[in-house]
Amino acid sequence: MKHLLLTRFQGALIGANTIYITPHQINPNQLIMETSPALIDGMTSLIRSGRVEPQDWEQNIFIDTPSPERAIVAMLPLMLFFHDDRVKLRETLITVSHSWQLDWETCSSAVAIGYIISRSLTESFNPRTIISQLLDEMLNLHPLLFQELSTIDRLLAQSSSLHQVTQRLTTTPHPIIASTVLAIYCLLSTPEDFSLATRRAYQIEDRSQLTCALTGILAGAQNSLTGIPLNGYIATQEREQWLLAAESLLTSWAGVYHEHSASQSIALLPASFQPTVAYPLSVAAPQVIQQRH
Repeated sequence: MKHLLLTRFQGALIGANTIYITPHQINPNQLIMETSPALIDGMTSLIRSGRVEPQDWEQNIFIDTPSPERAIVAMLPLMLFFHDDRVKLRETLITVSHSWQLDWETCSSAVAIGYIISRSLTESFNPRTIISQLLDEMLNLHPLLFQELSTIDRLLAQSSSLHQVTQRLTTTPHPIIASTVLAIYCLLSTPEDFSLATRRAYQIEDRSQLTCALTGILAGAQNSLTGIPLNGYIATQEREQWLLAAESLLTSWAGVYHEHSASQSIALLPASFQPTVAYPLSVAAPQVIQQRH
């Protein structure tokens, strides 16, 4: 295994939080700061129940109708939690998208981002083939997203520059699709270099917070926490909290629970990020505790 699953979870959360302007100038991503409550609520729900509770996601997470940008970011816990089952991942993202009344373009974009995260976390990421695999496996993507991903795949094969890619995508009528495709391009053009991928995202003319956030998420999941430069890690606000949140989410996914009180496993979310009482840990046999309902 190239990277530990835990460090990939942590890389996705930490990677989303910072925008690399230059190698020495790093700013917080305002979009992530605004979406943090929903991210924490989503992780708490998954940790508490070990599955998606549709009513919880519909009523308690994003009580108001979410913006498409914040909605995609808020679905990151689902992308991490269901990374090992891409069929279930797709179904879950569609279900939550419908409950939040998101349009088809935004739902399809979330499915595409979730698919690439899944490939990274399952060690089956190949930058040369991943777009064609995505288009083959993730059915019913919005035609515009399908078209733009096919174009990006062709431009990557031609080693097109960032300028050429952005010029090609300036005519894309849906900003969410544009940000999604540009983030995928930034990852695939430099898949092993977190810093370069995220700096390229910032160099795009519109400097979209969503493009930067999605690129950081994808590059962080691919390169893990260990691939994030130290200055970027240090610049991340509340970084220790995000690391503990990722650990707790992975613990729930893996079927580790507190023997005397399962509710204690969420004690580190969202207030103190640390359990108030120490209990012995147990690990469930496959399919006993952690079923994907």
